[in-house]
Amino acid sequence: MIKSEEILDQLDKCNSEFTFPMLDNGYVYPAGTKLTAYRDDKRWVIVIEAIGFSYRGGGHNGITNCLHVYGNCLSYEPGTRNENFLYLTDDADDCSTFDDEESFYLNPDCDSFKLRGSLMPLIQDRNQYKSSGIDIEDEIRINAFEFLRLLDALHHEKLVATETEIRERVPNDLPRIIELHDWFHPDVVNGELPSENETFKQIAEVLKTGSIAAYRPTHTPNTHWKNWPEGGTL
Repeated sequence: MIKSEEILDQLDKCNSEFTFPMLDNGYVYPAGTKLTAYRDDKRWVIVIEAIGFSYRGGGHNGITNCLHVYGNCLSYEPGTRNENFLYLTDDADDCSTFDDEESFYLNPDCDSFKLRGSLMPLIQDRNQYKSSGIDIEDEIRINAFEFLRLLDALHHEKLVATETEIRERVPNDLPRIIELHDWFHPDVVNGELPSENETFKQIAEVLKTGSIAAYRPTHTPNTHWKNWPEGGTL
């Protein structure tokens, strides 16, 4: 039998080890999220995807979807690890997506890039950013994190993990029970624990009971990047 306390205790433990999503991580500009939970009568798994840009990676290496995986049927320690970073973009064959000297800005002379291996137009039109609620900080250049946020607004489904990528980490025979693209996330930087958060208390009940009706949020979702302005600013 699945116990909700077991689930919340594991999330709190990972939070204490800094392997629970911190959406205002000073080193990562947030761009998009997804949460998926799986269960049967004995097993449970939660996968939280955090799409963001890290200056420490820079360029394509800074654009990742980090999978945070928790559960009682994993073949590795819950949380995240190097193998759980998905790299999403790459250069087109004929130009560099990012400036050769400053890899944090788009190359203004490039008009295409690869997303998940497929050639896509590299959007340089500032009006398209503005129409998606993205205010470009620099008067001349477009930052990599702004580019990623536009990608998430236009192509979120291509940035999240594929079923194959999920099943490399989740047992193939474990059914999915709930999927969320936004939710009310704990402010872990300021000390809120997952076990104190309405979302994760209710998801723990969903996993315990097998009833999606246990998820009945009363708080407005806050996972959109605009709610975490400190993310990436260190």
